[in-house]
Amino acid sequence: MSEAITVSVRPDSVAVLTFDQPGSKANVLTRELWAEFGNALAALDRRTDVKGLVLASAKPGIFIAGADLKLLANAPGPNDPEVRAFIELGLRVLEQLEALPFPTCAVIDGAALGGGLEVALACDYRVCGTNSKVQLGLPEVKLGLIPGWGGTQRLPRVLDMNRMHHASDLLTTGKNLNYQEATAYQLADVVVESSILVEPAAYHVLRIDRKERRAWKLQPLPKNNWKAFKPNHNVAGAAAEAVRVMIEGAALPLYDAIKLETEAFMRLAGSDESKRLIAEFFASRKK
Repeated sequence: MSEAITVSVRPDSVAVLTFDQPGSKANVLTRELWAEFGNALAALDRRTDVKGLVLASAKPGIFIAGADLKLLANAPGPNDPEVRAFIELGLRVLEQLEALPFPTCAVIDGAALGGGLEVALACDYRVCGTNSKVQLGLPEVKLGLIPGWGGTQRLPRVLDMNRMHHASDLLTTGKNLNYQEATAYQLADVVVESSILVEPAAYHVLRIDRKERRAWKLQPLPKNNWKAFKPNHNVAGAAAEAVRVMIEGAALPLYDAIKLETEAFMRLAGSDESKRLIAEFFASRKK
């Protein structure tokens, strides 16, 4: 089987892991891609010559488009063991990414949506290109779902000082941000010309304090960030669940918070509402 991931190490000791799923216009997070990603990270973890990691995509206009929706569309109902195994596989790989002994950076020059953005959120640093196709978002609510790979918890931990408000807005509307908006929200750390993306990403990844960034992300958010936050009570369904999990998780260490997210996701995945919306999404793409 053709490999979807290649890894090279630059002279400055920065590894570049490139996603390029064969036979597909987009990189999609299937079980196979998650497994290959995890194996690649395990191999990098064992290397003593690597000082930083850059995640990139060879697909024009796309970083990672999101999860394999076919598996979710075919779930017989909520709390399906196969769906849980799929979600937990991705969570384990992102924990691997977050535990690497060197800093990490996602290079985004196109769509980083749903699970694609969740991969980027698990990195220590995010660089956006100037491509007009750059979109960062968590559109799961449009499919009757919430993010399942830590998005409800990592998102508010990396955003600007209006983190709860901005995270709530993104989670409940499913809207996408361009590179200017992503930078304003501090979802992207820096914007560089698309033609030179990897070079500045490698420069920055060698100079960031991964320990400080991870310590902030792994611990509960300060009480003043979430205690007084008033959610919009006009939202319902998956949107309301996303905000509830976000707020409750803010008071917990990251991986405990993600467990709340997983259980909420499992109640929604495979529901009649979610399967109907996923079917409508597939139908709209055929038109």
